[in-house]
Amino acid sequence: MSRQTFATRRGRGADATRRRGSGVASLLRLALRRDRILIAVTLVLVWALNYYSAEAMGSLYPHPADLVAANTAANASTGVVTMYGHISDVGSVGGVGSTKMAMINFIILAFLVVALVRRHTRAEEETGRQELIGSAPIARHAPLTAAVLLAGATSVACGLVTWLCVWAGGWPSAGSMLYGLALAGVGLSFTGITAVAVQLSANNRTCGIWAFSAIGLSFVLRMIGDVYWNRPAHVLSWLSPLGWGQQVRPYDGNHAWALVVPLAFFAATVALAFVLLSHRDLGAGLFAERAGTAHTRMGSAAALAWRLQRGSFIAWLACYVIFGALAGGMSGSMQGMINADGEAMLRAMGGVGHLNDLYFTLISAFAALGAAAYGVATVLRMRSEESSGHLEQLLATPLTRTRFAGSYLVQAVLGSAVLVALLGATAATLHTTSPGGGGWWRVFSGALIGLPGIWLLTALAFVALAWLPRLDWLGWAFLGWVVVVDELGALLKFPGWLLKASPFAHLPKLPVEPMTWAPVLVITALAAVLVAIGFVGYRRRDMPVV
Repeated sequence: MSRQTFATRRGRGADATRRRGSGVASLLRLALRRDRILIAVTLVLVWALNYYSAEAMGSLYPHPADLVAANTAANASTGVVTMYGHISDVGSVGGVGSTKMAMINFIILAFLVVALVRRHTRAEEETGRQELIGSAPIARHAPLTAAVLLAGATSVACGLVTWLCVWAGGWPSAGSMLYGLALAGVGLSFTGITAVAVQLSANNRTCGIWAFSAIGLSFVLRMIGDVYWNRPAHVLSWLSPLGWGQQVRPYDGNHAWALVVPLAFFAATVALAFVLLSHRDLGAGLFAERAGTAHTRMGSAAALAWRLQRGSFIAWLACYVIFGALAGGMSGSMQGMINADGEAMLRAMGGVGHLNDLYFTLISAFAALGAAAYGVATVLRMRSEESSGHLEQLLATPLTRTRFAGSYLVQAVLGSAVLVALLGATAATLHTTSPGGGGWWRVFSGALIGLPGIWLLTALAFVALAWLPRLDWLGWAFLGWVVVVDELGALLKFPGWLLKASPFAHLPKLPVEPMTWAPVLVITALAAVLVAIGFVGYRRRDMPVV
């Protein structure tokens, strides 16, 4: 073939590519096909929860006085405000129900869009698939464009249908519209954050650390701003994408103008991501990885697993220490702030006891769910090592599958225990030194009691990875179900047998309830059995499964 003919054909191919949008449409269809189940399941879950939550609020608080009392009690509880936010108008129709649902929805959607953008950009580069795609007439910016469009469209679809769901559930139309748009705005904000993190990071693991740390930092800033809603520290809420969603205040003043902030942030961060993309090499980040030492003592699978997970664990640890310090430091303000009606309502939300005990049971429950998320993420790290081809190289050495999987399981089990223990110790120490503080062990033991449930969810994720590797997302599905049951089961009036589907429902809520060892031992033994079943499947199945 002559040079002129080749140049002519290549020029025609380039023109055709430009007419097709530089391959964006093809990559978008491919990304949607790969993640259609994950997106569909997550969005249907969010929509169903919002509809039934809105419908349940009418029966829970049939009279305006009941709703005002519930909202006032929620504002009086530092624990509820810490977790979900402050209600400005106690006569709000959505009230405590919409505040709690909004924060849960924000976090679910944030995790979803982070996963989508990472999967179709940095993960593709790390596995070499994007370099293969790049050999076709595909523009350099096409993968990032497709990922941002997919995550952005998912966020908008989630918000718009949520608007219709809560409106159909009986909440006012104007507030319902802003509720859905606020949810979409949070999703778009974290889409932009992840797009920038992809350009800065040198690998998918580091990108995940930055993106998920941004969610944690956003929650902490929002939490401080809500607790000190009537003080200058309230301005911290405006530094948080989660706070921006709350500042829209659906059913609570309807501040539609606050939607400008997440939209402007999304446009700015996506534009920055494309600028940064043009200044980095394929497969690399603007922040290069540090060179390793010439000599190392890392001679075991456990040491390698720790080295790969060390950064993410430190980020989790820092968030838990800050969370524990805030929880313990604010516990002294609980005295005399909750009336009898408020206590009854908060117990229905998952807390038990009175005053500080009620507060710390809610904190411990939330911390247990977070530690379970860490355990699931650590176990599923094995899947990314497998799909990237790294595991095949390791198994070519004398390393066995059992030792490899065991190293990650040990880190998941011990790491989750360290997280809740350090949070409990920090909160207990600050609580005992605050005015009206109680015993150190009372708070600390309440944080540890969730460990069997955490380990059971980690074991379920390992079983899914071992026996159904292509459905490894079932680990997150199990955790999501437990979050729904624990956080919203009472609000949605789930039957008693369904509420017992969560392992945490069977554990005593220390220090209020007496310690009973039977459920602790049974759940721990069940987790051990599931781990054994997982090892059988992991040793027998094909490797790798991509």
